[in-house]
Amino acid sequence: MSDQTAATGAGRETAWTRAARRPLLALLPITLLDLVLFLFPMGIMAVVSFLRAREFELSRELTLANYLFFLGNWIYVRVLLRTVVVAALVTGACLVLAYPFAYFLIELPRRWQRTILVLVVMPFWTSYLLRVYAWMTILGEHGLVNQALLLGGVIREPLRFLLHSYFALIVVSVYLYLPYSVLALYTTLERLDRSLVRAALDLGARPTQAFLHVVLPLSLPGALASFVFVFIPMLGEFVTPRLVGGAEAMLIVNILVSQMRALRFGVGAAMTFVIAGLVLLLLLAVRRAINLERVFGVT
Repeated sequence: MSDQTAATGAGRETAWTRAARRPLLALLPITLLDLVLFLFPMGIMAVVSFLRAREFELSRELTLANYLFFLGNWIYVRVLLRTVVVAALVTGACLVLAYPFAYFLIELPRRWQRTILVLVVMPFWTSYLLRVYAWMTILGEHGLVNQALLLGGVIREPLRFLLHSYFALIVVSVYLYLPYSVLALYTTLERLDRSLVRAALDLGARPTQAFLHVVLPLSLPGALASFVFVFIPMLGEFVTPRLVGGAEAMLIVNILVSQMRALRFGVGAAMTFVIAGLVLLLLLAVRRAINLERVFGVT
């Protein structure tokens, strides 16, 4: 009897062990992929950022010279701060445009929602680079906007600030990242109990007050997701500022790439980790400011 009980317990233990191993085996491919393509290269860059590197020669002496060179150069720091400001402006513009569009979308019948969502994601079906080049033809000196203004007699000379400027960089970036904001907010607003909005209106609240005190607090998770999808990639933008921003609207990653091309790997690696640290701090700050636990009443 005891032998049978022991065998049954061993069988249950074996079955439990197999069941516990299944999730681990399922996570193994993505874990290996992260190790090979992310953690291992980042580990190498972390080491290089503390070494003196000249061309392909690395010294074994640990130093903070690469970080001090970057943070002690006011030109680089100013470009970094400017990058943060541009990313914040693009994120804010995307949220301002996405909120009314997403709210209008959830009020439509289900079949119309699907159709419009397809139109929202349709730009993703074309090349990112092709879309940026298309905006160059729209905003260029001989582009559609200038030609329309010239034909209408609004201006006598082409407007040169439309391209290779911060204006062009912000406009094109908003166009590129707006679908991410729309999808993030739509996903959150779709689960919103609209009877709460109707109740606020019935109690005498104006539409603006209902939005500020009901819709906005309950849609903060979507705003946080929009921040992640828009602000953080904007800090790492390279192609858009290079093509439509030009030398005037250069962002920090453009300088980072120039350091790597000059074979200054130590300085480039240090810049990478400063940017990564800044992103982490901003995420923590936004996470604390939004306070999702308080929104959902979680203690």
